[in-house]
Amino acid sequence: MASNEWSMDIGNIDQLLKNMQKIPNRSEKVINDTLRIKGAPKAMDNIQSGIPVSPKRKKHAHDSKALNVKYGNLEFFIRPKKTFDYIKYPDLGIGTSKHNQPKQFMKKGLEKATPKILDDLSTAVINEINNTLGE
Repeated sequence: MASNEWSMDIGNIDQLLKNMQKIPNRSEKVINDTLRIKGAPKAMDNIQSGIPVSPKRKKHAHDSKALNVKYGNLEFFIRPKKTFDYIKYPDLGIGTSKHNQPKQFMKKGLEKATPKILDDLSTAVINEINNTLGE
């Protein structure tokens, strides 16, 4: 089975890391909670909106909740649901899409969501620092 894996290129995160050091015992929980509540849904929305629409299907992944998310520590994985497993083929340029250019909608969606996710992470960490200072 073919598969692709992408990571977010988060660029310069020095300030986020400095802020995380201010709450060393809670930063991991804050990041995990933020990825679960805001990060993964934003990534899924951006990927979902980029799914190409095939004229051959009546019920299409683009118009359905076609993605599942699995959470890990400081990470999440997004894959198509079993019913919509076919959408990985246009993204990879294999199967019935083997003569077409890969669409890379998953990668593009994640890249589009990354700045928003980083903003959410920074805001969550700063809010936690402010809560700590207020105690």
